[in-house]
Amino acid sequence: MAGRRLVWSDPRIIDIAKEFIPTTDEVWRLQRVQDKDAFVFQEMANKGHYRRIGGTRQGIYVCSPSGALLSSINSLKADDVLEMIKSGLDKWNALPLSERQISSDFIPRAMHRWENSYPDHGMVLKSSKIDLFTDPPVQSERSDRWNIDYVWFNKAEARLWLPEDPQEGDFYELPDVITDRLFCFHLVDNARGQTLPFAPQEIKDSNLQIEVLIRHQTSVQIKITGHSKAVAKGQWLLGQNDWTPNYDLNHDMQTNLLGKASYDLGLEKFTEFEMVAIGKRHGKTENNGRQNSPDSGYIGFLFTLAKGDPSDRIAPAFVDVYNADWIIQP
Repeated sequence: MAGRRLVWSDPRIIDIAKEFIPTTDEVWRLQRVQDKDAFVFQEMANKGHYRRIGGTRQGIYVCSPSGALLSSINSLKADDVLEMIKSGLDKWNALPLSERQISSDFIPRAMHRWENSYPDHGMVLKSSKIDLFTDPPVQSERSDRWNIDYVWFNKAEARLWLPEDPQEGDFYELPDVITDRLFCFHLVDNARGQTLPFAPQEIKDSNLQIEVLIRHQTSVQIKITGHSKAVAKGQWLLGQNDWTPNYDLNHDMQTNLLGKASYDLGLEKFTEFEMVAIGKRHGKTENNGRQNSPDSGYIGFLFTLAKGDPSDRIAPAFVDVYNADWIIQP
C-alpha cells in the first residue's frame, strides 16, 4: 500500500504507465516456487537491481513480453521510479521489432496458483487495517501505513456463521474453523509490513458469537461480537514452511470485535457484512516494519464483503498455511 500511495498515485507515473501493460503479482510466490511463470521472473529479476540469485526480488521491473529485463528498481521515491521507467521505455523503443514480439511457443503458464482455490460460491472478505495510536498515544509515532488482505470461506464455512435454523433472539458461538481463520491468520500485526500468523494453540482466549436480530422469511440479520488474545512466545509452532522464522517469537495481539451482517437462506450467501476490530499489539516480528516503533500500540481492522473485482481475487497472505483442506496445494 505504501507503493500505491507514494509512487503509483503520482500523476507523472500514471501518465507514463499508459505506455505499458502494467501487471502485478505476489513476489513471495514468484521468487520461491518452481513453476513456469516463476522461472521467467527469476531469470529476469536475478539481473535486476539486486544483481544476485536468491533473497528478495521485490521491486518494479520493465521488461519485454518474453521477459528480457530493460530496467528495474525497488523504491518508494516517485522521482527515482520515474527515471527508471523512462530508462526502460527508451531501451524498449530502441529494440528491433523482432525482440519486441513474443514467440508463438512461449507459454509460461503456471501449473499452480493459489487463486485457483478462490471460493466463488463462498464468502470473501476484504480486510483493511491501519495503525491507530501507540500506547500511550503519541501522535508523532502513528504511522500512516495501511494494508489490505482477503479472508476466504468456502460455501459450507460461510454457512457456519449461522445456526442451522436461525430464529430471532438466538445466540450462537462460531466454531473453531471460523475463529481460528480470523484470530490466527487475519487479526495480526501486518498494517505496516509482513508478519507471522499465530498457531491455534497460541490463541489463549477467544470468543466469537452472533445474535440473530431479525428473521424475515429467508433474510437473517445478525450482530457479531467477540474478543481474542493471541500470544506467540518462544518456539514456532506451525511446522516447516515458507514462514518458519529463525528466531524465537515474542509478540501478541488482543482484539475486540463488533459487526453486523445479513444472510439470505434462499440464496445461501451473505448479502451484507461489516465487522470492525480494535487490536492491541505488543512485540515485533522481523518484517512487519516495527523496528523503530514503540513495542505496543493499537490497530484498526475493517472486514467487508469483497466486490468480486479481479483485484479482489488475490489470495490471503497466509493461504499456504490456512486451516482449510479445500485449498489446492502445489
